[in-house]
Amino acid sequence: MKYKIFGSLIQAYMVCPKQAWLMSRQITGDQYNEFLAIGRLISEESYKRQKKEILVEGGKIDFIKHDDGRFMLVEVKKSEKFLDAAKMQLLYYLLQLKNKGYNVRGEIRVPRSKKIITVELDDDSRKALENVSKEIEELIEKEKSPHINFTSKCKNCSYLEFCWS
Repeated sequence: MKYKIFGSLIQAYMVCPKQAWLMSRQITGDQYNEFLAIGRLISEESYKRQKKEILVEGGKIDFIKHDDGRFMLVEVKKSEKFLDAAKMQLLYYLLQLKNKGYNVRGEIRVPRSKKIITVELDDDSRKALENVSKEIEELIEKEKSPHINFTSKCKNCSYLEFCWS
């Protein structure tokens, strides 16, 4: 069975392969999880003048702005935790739009710490994205979900209930 790779699946994989495996089967985590609610609130309340949640192939961008003749895709995150995962997700969106002929670059913004991280699609990031996509394809083709070892990041995960088996 062939599964589609998309931005939030890449982000999930970077955080936890089991979460990505579950997502690939349209299994969602606890939508009432307080940490998801906090993330949604930060996204809604930050940058209020910007148009929110623009749909791109395979996901949603928090907002887009025009910058020096280029489009800037902006992802807003509640903390600096999992920035590598956020960067890979944003790189996926950049690649999708670049393949359609758009001149794009990206930013990850963390309002709480006032950080702005610029994300550019270059040869190295394309290769990293390609490698992660291959790993995800291999993972989601497996019939059984991967075993995970519990870590401190698991305690706030909206998929925690699925990890006891």
